[in-house]
Amino acid sequence: MQTLPSRIRSLFRSRSLAVSPAPPPMTYNQFNAQWGASLVDISKSKVLVVGCNTGDDCKLFTDLGAPEVHGLDVVDQVGLDYPDSRVTYHKKSIEDCGLSNDCFDLVFSFATMEHVPDIAAGFSEMARVTKPGGKIFCIAAPLWHSPYGHHMGCFSGHPWVHLAYDRDDILEYALRNSIAGEGQNSLESTVDYMLNDAFFNKRRAHEYEEAVSRLKKIDIIDNLLQPVDRELLDHPLATLTKEKGFNEHDMLSQNHRFVAKRK
Repeated sequence: MQTLPSRIRSLFRSRSLAVSPAPPPMTYNQFNAQWGASLVDISKSKVLVVGCNTGDDCKLFTDLGAPEVHGLDVVDQVGLDYPDSRVTYHKKSIEDCGLSNDCFDLVFSFATMEHVPDIAAGFSEMARVTKPGGKIFCIAAPLWHSPYGHHMGCFSGHPWVHLAYDRDDILEYALRNSIAGEGQNSLESTVDYMLNDAFFNKRRAHEYEEAVSRLKKIDIIDNLLQPVDRELLDHPLATLTKEKGFNEHDMLSQNHRFVAKRK
């Protein structure tokens, strides 16, 4: 059985909760990989995948024709599911990756930056390792304060439960609503994981925009927050969340998209 830390990003990368609007029939991973690849001549590009997990996102780029791909992640299982001669894996954080300057034609990241504690350092490193003329494509999703920022699919339909309640109240709420836990993991371990500061940076939405706006030597194409439907604010859990002092802007900002060209 996979532990929660080793599978967290893969849980939501292919769910409709992660990015909207939905681009059927492909998965969100495929959709975003193709979007990122379209920014460069992928057949001649050296690609860095930030948050590659066990390697599936690196496979997306070799399937698209990239001759050289590097995968970066902090998980112990980094790259284990996709060993390939075209791919090199690095068990490193993007905050201090140690990779060479001006190295990659495309730096790609999806559903990863919301886990990185120092997002300013992470974005700065992305810019540093990108070649002049190269591109950065990064989507952080879902952000912590958004309806499903806890990333747990078993709480789908219960927006902001992680903000509305503390641990004990979430457990009680889950039992009342017949929520047993994520996959084969117990309810207790699921809730402990989703509230753990080590796995989510819990940054507010504007911090992503501000971190990107301070970057040097890049031309910003996109630095924007994508909202969810305001109708979700009618949910009783939204009312409880606002009563605890959370603001609607953070609650509705589900994703941050950062696309840029290195000068």
